[in-house]
Amino acid sequence: MTGRLKVLVVEDDTLIAMELEERLGEMGYLVLGPAATVEDAQQLIAANRPDAALLDANLAGVSSVPLGVKLVSLGVPFAFCTGYDQIKNAPPEVAKAPILTKPISDAELSEALKNLLP
Repeated sequence: MTGRLKVLVVEDDTLIAMELEERLGEMGYLVLGPAATVEDAQQLIAANRPDAALLDANLAGVSSVPLGVKLVSLGVPFAFCTGYDQIKNAPPEVAKAPILTKPISDAELSEALKNLLP
């Protein structure tokens, strides 16, 4: 494969972010980020459009739902990676986004990305 698929990781917990980055790299993906804030994620997206994204739903008390809405508008598929089993007050654009409940197994992660990516 000439160009590896790019996956944006948005996660404010440094250890989880590093672990996700390592696991995705081992699966053959190119990781954008990890970004710890919505602002950092927006800068990464502006510089290099991801093929898919994994968003922590709660970034130090800030919802990543608006970022999910932006990704939908750009045609970038994403999943929420969160400790919650649902995303509260999710607008229709993101209500159908997959939710991966932490801790996420390699099998769950791999399956989710296969479903998100072409």
